[in-house]
Amino acid sequence: MQVAANKLFLKLQKIMSVEANKELVRGYVNAILVNRDFSKFNDFTAPGFYIDRSAVPEAIKGENALHNQMDMLYGAFPDLDLKIVDMVAEGDKVVVRFAAPGTHQNTFAGIPATGKTATWKGIVMYHVVDGKITEAWANWDDWGLLEQLR
Repeated sequence: MQVAANKLFLKLQKIMSVEANKELVRGYVNAILVNRDFSKFNDFTAPGFYIDRSAVPEAIKGENALHNQMDMLYGAFPDLDLKIVDMVAEGDKVVVRFAAPGTHQNTFAGIPATGKTATWKGIVMYHVVDGKITEAWANWDDWGLLEQLR
């Protein structure tokens, strides 16, 4: 009976940890990526945080690099509506599927403003350790976005 209770406790603890990781990532997305409140950056991320982005040769390292990336994106698409479409988690990993429609109102990737509404889609896997996001691996459909602007 005690062994079964211990197994149940461990299973519940794991479920609670996974749910806490999902809430952390959801909070990060809303505070940092959607609302761009970088004063909360350290609430969600560990020292040394970086994003390995498939289309960018160098990782996006730290608060300033991410802030610059988001400023560039929202500069080109001021009405960008970044949304979590799906979120799944297991262990210390949380995966988010994003959709981000916006109107192309300023130059982006060398393409002058078109006035077109385009949707950028992507999948990002976050690694959570001790209640902080340590790293992320991002794969955004940059080609699909650029094709929508042409």
